[in-house]
Amino acid sequence: MLSSEETGLIARIDETAEIAGRAYQRFREMQTTYEMAADQFLEAKKELRRRLKELADELDRYLAADYGIDRPRFKNTKEWDTGVAHWRTSHQPFHWLIEFYGIMRSGGFDVIIGNPPYVELTAVTQYRTISYQCTGAGNLYALVMERSCGIAAPRGYVGFIVPVSSVSTDRYESLQVILRSKRLHYSSYDDRPSRLFDGLEHIRLTIHIIKNGESDPSNHSTRYNKWTSVERTELFKTLGYANVPLTLVECSMPKFSSEFEHGIGTKLSEERSRLALFYRRSQHHIYYSRKVGYFVQVLDFEPRVLDGRGCRRSPSEFKLLAFHSEAQAKIALCALNSNLFYWFVTVFSDCRHVNKREVDSFPIDLPRIETSQEGPEFVVLAKDLMAQLKANSVERVMSFSHDRLTVQCIFPKQSKPLIDRIDSLLARHYGFTDDELDFIINYDIKYRMGRDTEDVEDE
Repeated sequence: MLSSEETGLIARIDETAEIAGRAYQRFREMQTTYEMAADQFLEAKKELRRRLKELADELDRYLAADYGIDRPRFKNTKEWDTGVAHWRTSHQPFHWLIEFYGIMRSGGFDVIIGNPPYVELTAVTQYRTISYQCTGAGNLYALVMERSCGIAAPRGYVGFIVPVSSVSTDRYESLQVILRSKRLHYSSYDDRPSRLFDGLEHIRLTIHIIKNGESDPSNHSTRYNKWTSVERTELFKTLGYANVPLTLVECSMPKFSSEFEHGIGTKLSEERSRLALFYRRSQHHIYYSRKVGYFVQVLDFEPRVLDGRGCRRSPSEFKLLAFHSEAQAKIALCALNSNLFYWFVTVFSDCRHVNKREVDSFPIDLPRIETSQEGPEFVVLAKDLMAQLKANSVERVMSFSHDRLTVQCIFPKQSKPLIDRIDSLLARHYGFTDDELDFIINYDIKYRMGRDTEDVEDE
């Protein structure tokens, strides 16, 4: 409940804003009046500036109270005014209503375009943010997007280039809530083999085009785009958008681009069980790598890593999963090595790491497959795949600042035919059409099977 001081302050702001509005309207009318005396016009302009300054002072007092500079803390009005003045100097408040009075009075900006700084809020030490829905995201770009939607006109457009994390990580759930409430088109871009901004590493990006204030929100996305430098001039011309009404991973907005993907996602959503339901404490282990390359690496053994003294150590990027039975572990091993899971990770993750949430969320019913006709076939394929990966592995010496390691490197690309057979079995389980299976097997094939796509697991 507002105090009497706060109620009085808000009343004064309303009154001052109304007076400033009348001064603004008079100034606008004088701009379009012929034969207006110069001194009259100058006086009207001074009056408008004076009224806006009064409004800015009232807004400063109101905003300062949110930062603890409120009237009850001071003995008298003079001390309060001094406290507000010090706060104004240290925080330099910016009032959109004052700086862009005409635009804000008419409803806001018609178009806002930006490439905000990708800066963690912990690095912004000179001021703190309050009253933002997206503060929990922890990055300045989320707050810029939120504020921009707030100052855009009811049917205005907002366009931003920001990291792909905006649509694919838990941290940005609050931003995704805002985005899902709009009419949104978003396109996402890898940073290899080419990238949107040269000279920047690890710069996977999403371009958001937001129609503000839509009563019928809908989201449309492109695929996760990869391209070579020679294709750059044609990249935007070839974008295809698809409606994305569902997600299979919480806090993720899918990177769909076609009816095939929508159909595959729908069939996966009909699988009620998720992989996380079948974890057990047991000796039936598999290991998945958090590294995202052109293939996902999932093994029933830990790759051999030796330190500079020849002592074996666990590869830090591999994480353990355990299951009820050997058969279920083998089926999970196949599923996580599949082209289908590679597509799943690309569509729902930040494409930088295989996070446990994507592994946990993968739709699959291990017991049903274990007792099905395909169950024994999965077990055989898992054994064949592991034997082939071991046979094709190579030991490489890698130098790091902290040590010199000898690493057993795995190359799943050389086992693509076996992986395709896994997808054929999965397609029968999920009821994919031949066209949907063909789409999954050949997803990103140009880049996954290119010359420079060997996946090397390092530290």
